[in-house]
Amino acid sequence: MIFPGRSPVSLARRDPRAVLFAAAVAALVFAAAPLRASVSGHVYEADGVTPIAGAQVRVQGLTSPVVVTAGDGSFTLPVTILGLRTIAASIAYDPAALVNYNTGGYEAFDGDPGVEIRMPRIPSASGNPLTLPTSSYCGGCHSGQHAQWLTANHSGAALDAWVLDLFSGTGTSGGSAGYVFTNLHDPGETGFCATCHAALEDVTNPGNVMLNAVTAPVALDGVGCLTCHAVDYVNGNVNALHHLGNASYRFPTDSPPDPDWTFVWGPLPDVVRAMRNAESAVHRDSRFCASCHQYNRPATSVPGQTTYTEWQSSPYAVPGPGFRSCQDCHMPAAGTNGSIADGGPDRPGSQRHSHDFVGATPDELAEEILLSASAQDIGGQLEVVAQVTNQAGHSFPTGVSLRNAMLVVSATRLGVPLAQASGPTVPFWADDDLPGQQPGDYAGQPGNGFARILEGRINDTGPTVRPVLFIDAEAVFSDTLIPSGQTDTTTLTFSFPPGTQPGDVVDVSVRLLYRRAFRALAVTKDWTQTPQGGHVEIQVARQDLQVTLSTPVELQGFTVE
Repeated sequence: MIFPGRSPVSLARRDPRAVLFAAAVAALVFAAAPLRASVSGHVYEADGVTPIAGAQVRVQGLTSPVVVTAGDGSFTLPVTILGLRTIAASIAYDPAALVNYNTGGYEAFDGDPGVEIRMPRIPSASGNPLTLPTSSYCGGCHSGQHAQWLTANHSGAALDAWVLDLFSGTGTSGGSAGYVFTNLHDPGETGFCATCHAALEDVTNPGNVMLNAVTAPVALDGVGCLTCHAVDYVNGNVNALHHLGNASYRFPTDSPPDPDWTFVWGPLPDVVRAMRNAESAVHRDSRFCASCHQYNRPATSVPGQTTYTEWQSSPYAVPGPGFRSCQDCHMPAAGTNGSIADGGPDRPGSQRHSHDFVGATPDELAEEILLSASAQDIGGQLEVVAQVTNQAGHSFPTGVSLRNAMLVVSATRLGVPLAQASGPTVPFWADDDLPGQQPGDYAGQPGNGFARILEGRINDTGPTVRPVLFIDAEAVFSDTLIPSGQTDTTTLTFSFPPGTQPGDVVDVSVRLLYRRAFRALAVTKDWTQTPQGGHVEIQVARQDLQVTLSTPVELQGFTVE
């Protein structure tokens, strides 16, 4: 007979005398086997006795088929497998459930009728998050993901030079100039920077960690591996700031204790290896990203970031073929098969996702934000129409309120600018604070601006100023962000100067610029590049047009022919 869970091959290895018997049995089995075999067995708790109903069972690395265990833990998985493959069982993590389980697995052969999968309970006891290993440790097995993460802004979040300049003035050589949070606020105020930028230290003392006092190596990773994979849930209170009401962390430990870092949460339902993985549906949901990319200032409820609700209002959030989550765009699936851990099982590209979190690069901006412009002589005036179409899954620009963009339009005849007759101008926030007009100052010029401008009193005292960071915001002064899927149209007119003749040529330039920080702040702190070495200002698009005039110009009652 064939014992449950043991193949003829494994029996032969135990007893060489069984070789002939095993071969005969195998011949009978394969001769009688249908073209599509099945694997069957039971799913139990760690004791090997208590059945688990409702667990999803599948072959590791395959997307289908999937079956659900019955009340006695039994299942039959209709699949043909080659060689030994891991059969995995999981139940999606539910923070409201009395019991949750880590994913379990069993090595099985084709037609195996004796699969026994054991799923251990996740302990309720908690460990010490400050003993967590750094992301480089995780890279020992996940070298590909770690290499990608090293190139991402997430990896430098705790030591981001711009954030430190704003918080304590210690990020760059010019960082102490201008606004410095710790100089302008009451002693001990944290500004909640570490809540997202160094979450794994702040979570031990929520909201009370000074960013420039972070010392735990795992927290100095910024948004590292366990910053995301030790999060067990993100709730619907999306305007709360990360673990101050929106996300929760768990650091389970059992007795005898496993290291608390072995317990992780992730989107895949079949991870069975050294880690104690729990399937987490929220890791597949855009709401997970809302934990740090959507929040209000706690004291005033003024929005700091609204990227998640911008996505919710976008065409990409509509179920159907056009649906795209945050992860779909910023953690795209790999194009080829491979493993997610060195030496791990081969998986389809759909189960392997990028960890470099690409955002507002010049290439991405040019692909998602489109500019079109036209210009015409409308009988004595030049009309310029510029349209900016936002194809991204959130508003343009999005993110922290420092981000801004602008249209800058110029019209010249023989090198002399035409006077603007109507239409908007670039807002005040496009200039620096230095006296006079500097290169790069565009306020008051023909064009338009796209930003959310927050206003408030610094430390809630003194005069109201704008723009301010979210931590000082008491109101939204203006919001001209372009929503996802929408087009902003800017129409301007220019007057022709005296002496203009039919046949004259007017040169028109329309530029769309994106800035990662307001110009006044960047100039004051001498930011010439981002902490990652990128451009402070990016020209997203430009169109140059020429218009040949066809109508005469009226001048003081006379017609210039």
